[in-house]
Amino acid sequence: IGRPNVGKSSLFNRLVGVRQAITHETAGTTRDANYGSLTWNGKHFILADTAGLYKADNDTLEMAVQEQITEIANLADVLVVVIDAGVMITKEDQLAARLARKTGKPMVLAVNKIDTAQAGPVDPPEQLGIDPIVQTSAVHGRGTGDLLDAIAEHLAAVPEPPFEADVVTLALLGRPNVGKSSLLNAMAGKQQAIVSERAGTTRDIGSIDITYHGKTIRILDTAGLRRRGKIEQGIEKYSSLRTLAAIARADIGVLVMDATEPSVAGDQHIAGAVVDAGKGLILVTNKWDAVQDKDDKTQVRFTRKLISDFAFAHWAPLVYTSATQGLNVTQLFKLTQEIALIRTKTVPTGELNRLMEKMIAKQAPAGLKNRQPKIKYATQTGTKPPTFTLFSSYPEMVHFSYTRYLENGLREAFGFDGTPIKLEFRGKQK
Repeated sequence: IGRPNVGKSSLFNRLVGVRQAITHETAGTTRDANYGSLTWNGKHFILADTAGLYKADNDTLEMAVQEQITEIANLADVLVVVIDAGVMITKEDQLAARLARKTGKPMVLAVNKIDTAQAGPVDPPEQLGIDPIVQTSAVHGRGTGDLLDAIAEHLAAVPEPPFEADVVTLALLGRPNVGKSSLLNAMAGKQQAIVSERAGTTRDIGSIDITYHGKTIRILDTAGLRRRGKIEQGIEKYSSLRTLAAIARADIGVLVMDATEPSVAGDQHIAGAVVDAGKGLILVTNKWDAVQDKDDKTQVRFTRKLISDFAFAHWAPLVYTSATQGLNVTQLFKLTQEIALIRTKTVPTGELNRLMEKMIAKQAPAGLKNRQPKIKYATQTGTKPPTFTLFSSYPEMVHFSYTRYLENGLREAFGFDGTPIKLEFRGKQK
């Protein structure tokens, strides 16, 4: 957190390692928070880049920005207050420091832009009362390792959850008012969550355990995610952070969409977050009973569009449901148990390498004249999601399209429906 134009977004981009936040010299470019995940010193955490903190008069948008910062600060485990090394400490800097101290959370002060700071009188950063103080340059990366060290020092190592062999965790995800809570009620067979026609009734993560064929399914009901720029004022806008937490806790994400509205970029964004986290995915088109003037081609048209929209997760099963009528609700239980089993599948090394030999003989990876990737050996190195390591010369030259070719072959041969699979290429060991 910090006032506008101290380089928070540039620092965020440097730490996360991707150019995700919009950076610009104009103050106040960031309106909504950006989120990115990273691992440092064996600790995995989510970094939130907030909008600039300054006193809002009667501007409701600016008041909403300040509310967002306050809410995220309350959710956070560590607060990083960012100031500009080249200017005197301002009232907004003092406001950010005061807000951080008021939470009682561990704090770090990042004195940013040390590369552009001109020699001259500046206030000592110690006067803000935050320790430790880390000097950083987001542009050149100076001090970022020290900053991550200071953050990680305050974070407890996340313990492994207790192993429960018969428990599969399912997260109901989606934009507000697509019927997630109604679907939860239908799955539970009783009134468990508060159901309302008003979007965004669910503001936190609730869970319920259901037994199906002797196995426990734990269902997480999350608050809805809205398209950025369409988020209304109130606590509901901060649900994205909780939704990310639910994805991290789940084995399988169920993306619930409204059949009366076409899928939107927000739906694809949520599905992408599930895939990136390596979790299983089920696509659900809810409120199918509310679609008007259906004929025998309606579902075909819907399916064709969804296959196109979610081409990056073509392996995810698609289910048409009606929470109010109970349509296909039992099918979700069946798919959940099937996908949970698939995610633990292991492929014998001999079978895997015989398949690789056939696929490589049919289509070898492309390369340059004197540098040709040659895959020598493959082995499965993980589950949940199934992960395969392929030892190759020039692994950095293997094109993503060839990775997709191998992935499709693995799916066809061994049936990895409902889950992403990961292929990692490594150079030959000397």
